[in-house]
Amino acid sequence: MALPNIKEQIIATGANVEVRVGVNSATPEKTIGLATNVSYSENFQVQDAVVIGHLGPVSIDPNGYNCEITIGTFIPAKRVTGSKQYEGGGSVTLSELLPTRTDVMEAGKPKGFQYLDFYNKKEKVVLAAFSGVIVTDDGMNIDGNAYAKANIQLRALERTL
Repeated sequence: MALPNIKEQIIATGANVEVRVGVNSATPEKTIGLATNVSYSENFQVQDAVVIGHLGPVSIDPNGYNCEITIGTFIPAKRVTGSKQYEGGGSVTLSELLPTRTDVMEAGKPKGFQYLDFYNKKEKVVLAAFSGVIVTDDGMNIDGNAYAKANIQLRALERTL
């Protein structure tokens, strides 16, 4: 007997997933091309309520939240072309959207996106969505025997889906 999840292809395949950024979920403006891996991590800081005479806490209270997104991308060679098309149908690379120090200093805060999601283009479903996303860290890794890659860290105000 085959498992229904595998037979019906409910399990998402990474090659079908795009990273999209934009103003809101109804109108994601750009699809990020050349993303090699994406992940997110939510952390709920909690406080144990410990009472004398009880083994373990009597309740656990939330008192903080942190959501981090990590995206690894290939870095395209800079070329002057009329239209850009990246692997996976992307219209822009995330490295093209990164703020400079001047951008951050003039704006007073890191450059960000109102909306970011991980979209399964084959099944036409959003796997995870985030609001209030800002770039917090980026770096480049160049190896003589491999492609140049960027590792970009972002933080979100919340995961909305």
